[in-house]
Amino acid sequence: MSLSPRHGRKFRFHPFRIQYNVHEHLYVSSAHQLGRIGATRPLSAEPFPDWESRVHAVAARDLARAIADTAPRSCSARFLLAKGSADPGLTSALIRTEYLPFRANMLPLMWQNGTTARPLDGEFVHALTPLVPLRSRGEDDGSQTSVTITHSIAWDAPGILGSSQARLYRAYTRRAVRLADVILTPTHATARVLQEHYGSDLPVQVIQLAPPAEYLRPDDALERRGALGVPDHYALTTATTGSHGRLEWIFDALRADPALPTVVVLAGIDPAAEGPAEASVAIPADLQHRVLVVQPRDLTDVGAVLTSASLLLQPQDFVGTGYTLLGALSGAVPVLHSGHPAADEIVLDAGLGATSAGEFAAEFSRLFRDPNSLTRLAVLARDRSRGFSWHGAAWQLWETHANL
Repeated sequence: MSLSPRHGRKFRFHPFRIQYNVHEHLYVSSAHQLGRIGATRPLSAEPFPDWESRVHAVAARDLARAIADTAPRSCSARFLLAKGSADPGLTSALIRTEYLPFRANMLPLMWQNGTTARPLDGEFVHALTPLVPLRSRGEDDGSQTSVTITHSIAWDAPGILGSSQARLYRAYTRRAVRLADVILTPTHATARVLQEHYGSDLPVQVIQLAPPAEYLRPDDALERRGALGVPDHYALTTATTGSHGRLEWIFDALRADPALPTVVVLAGIDPAAEGPAEASVAIPADLQHRVLVVQPRDLTDVGAVLTSASLLLQPQDFVGTGYTLLGALSGAVPVLHSGHPAADEIVLDAGLGATSAGEFAAEFSRLFRDPNSLTRLAVLARDRSRGFSWHGAAWQLWETHANL
């Protein structure tokens, strides 16, 4: 059956429906009913330990809306929520919100059991993170599964996650590599890490994600910044102290150049498993008048502060999914980063990489002593942001499952 998406391109599909779970899962099913997805045996477990889970949840909502907007004829969407989750407010006639009969904190352990994937037999499945029910299939039953591995921190910097969290992420990734049809990553850098660990012949596709709506500049950005005590002119970071967070690089830069602007530290955005949460953003006494730690009240506060900065400082030796970088670019905010391959790939010419504390401090000072350079990078950041959209990601998912 030939189905025509709304933008005029034609693909050959069997008619199917896409179903999205706010806990990072996109289910693409054949026209028959998915069946009793909630019939798996309930098991008690801690929720999947992902510091980005709140952002993934709203990203899932945005992607589901884009999937509905780009859906080929005869295709629809179901947005599956764990019991007790808030209604996402999806209004498209092509999306139906449904609730699973168990809570989110039960999913990680339950979905390690292959039998929980049986209700998905014959379905097309995509997961935005490795947390997805999978099982070995001895024959082709029409099922398709694609899984997104969003970052390489569990291999590059496991200490920042904590040993148990890193082990669990790697375990779910191993299952996905073994049982999924396609592995997706948001960057080629992450794809290369997976191929280093699971074989150079591992098929990986790169899917460009986008900033969630909350990470864009809100209409009340000025009021939100005022309520948080954020000044009009500032550089921003989400870094924490320690060997992975490297907030100390920024402290060194401030001490070396008294003319640098106030640095706002947006707390709680990065993982910080190296020590107590309060220690991860501890500010030295001699810099407390130049560094402001802000705890956002909600994700929209993040967007208000992120998109209004003059420069985003990311000295960390790791990169998560990249939502912070993407949000900054959407606000025409250049990025000074540590040269991590994933950051370099996302930012391209909309920022600069500095691989040592001294180089980082020098570039930080140079950018603020040369306003033309900062302005040029801001223009490039705005231009770079146009390459990332949820509609583009949705189109790629349709094509991926059409071509499997």
